[in-house]
Amino acid sequence: MRRRGSRSGPAGVTPEVFSDAAVAAVAMAAAKPRLHLPGRDEPAGAYGPLLLRLGLPTFGLAYAITTLTTYGPVLLLRIANSPTKVGVLIGAEGAFALFVPLLAGALSDRLPRSGLARRIPFVMAGAPTMAAGLVLLPLGGSFWLVGGWVLVFFVGYYLYYPPYRAMYADLLPRRMFARSQSGQAIARGAGLGVALLVGGLLLDLWTPLPFVLAAAVVGATTVALLPIIHLEREAPAKITPATPVGQALLHDPGMRLFAVANALWEFSFAGLKSFIVLYVVRGLGHSTAVASGVIAVVAVAYVVGAPLAARLAERFGIVRVISVSAMLFGCGLSVGLVPTSLGPGLVLLPFVALAGSVLLTLPQALAFTLAPEGGQGAAAGLVDFSRGVGVVLGPIVVGAAVGLSDQWLRATHGYAAMWPAIGIPVLLSLLLVRRMPPYVASASQG
Repeated sequence: MRRRGSRSGPAGVTPEVFSDAAVAAVAMAAAKPRLHLPGRDEPAGAYGPLLLRLGLPTFGLAYAITTLTTYGPVLLLRIANSPTKVGVLIGAEGAFALFVPLLAGALSDRLPRSGLARRIPFVMAGAPTMAAGLVLLPLGGSFWLVGGWVLVFFVGYYLYYPPYRAMYADLLPRRMFARSQSGQAIARGAGLGVALLVGGLLLDLWTPLPFVLAAAVVGATTVALLPIIHLEREAPAKITPATPVGQALLHDPGMRLFAVANALWEFSFAGLKSFIVLYVVRGLGHSTAVASGVIAVVAVAYVVGAPLAARLAERFGIVRVISVSAMLFGCGLSVGLVPTSLGPGLVLLPFVALAGSVLLTLPQALAFTLAPEGGQGAAAGLVDFSRGVGVVLGPIVVGAAVGLSDQWLRATHGYAAMWPAIGIPVLLSLLLVRRMPPYVASASQG
């Protein structure tokens, strides 16, 4: 029998049923686990939701910079018709990497803690700066105007990146540094791959579309960081020394060794990226399709090597894993001088690429481990500073080595000289890594 004053809804459903359903829905939402900062003694798996959320901007940053550096030159060439000018302009990435990251990282260490914490102001300033550069880039009518928007993007990118990276060290214990960087490496590879896959298709549909989408991805992944703000308030405060930590960092022997070693690793990687296609196509006489297949093998090894690097570092220590991977990577690259056909190289390629992936996953974790308390932002800036040195010098030195070897290495038209040119610096980095403070060998366990 229906109670007086009650009304029935569809199929005899009463308001009381709707009310009960609403209460149940609210209760389920309240019961849903909230993003939280795990305790230092909790297992590594407890950090999974935090690492997933914290890693989203890495995807956005990789997507954005890949879109700009891959498809930006297409726009610039339409205006300037000068590959040299385009190369110089895009190479400004390395130039900005020499000072903007150091300033942004060190300043983020010195800001007083606030509702938005120390890092968030730089992130919130960098994101719209990047977005403005991306959206306005295809609308520029002259080479210098388009080039100006490219430089605006790079300013925003390097304003954003070091303070964002430092948030990992703010929130995580040392034992999670290596694992968190493997997650970043996977997100970075995913952003690069998706941008390369869809960018060309979008460019054909409407020229500004890939750049507008990249700006939207940066915005969305930055908004995803907002729930992290309350975790920054819960994190243990990092003590900032009376001496400016950026200055102290540069006087720290371990950090100086790291900066030179990281520059050598990035030197090798930049030289490899710049000349691997030319080696396959012009040096060995194969098609660009074959070169794409070689790059695909490297990309797969990169994705596999990132989580492997974290597992190995947690078990054996960061320095030991870096030393072994640098030895394998450097030797494997140097051996590339000998073959004059693609076959032997394809046999070695997966193993050498895997060692390189492991090596390139761990530098940031090593920098955070070496950094003094309160210096995580400056350490992140130093990572990008040393990377910038390698990015600028790598292609220049490797190109010179190829040009000087044309008469000596005729079978590959001089291009085989690239392999010792990028392999020997990696081997030289071992001399620096072995002089690192001994405590970092097991720091990932702490």
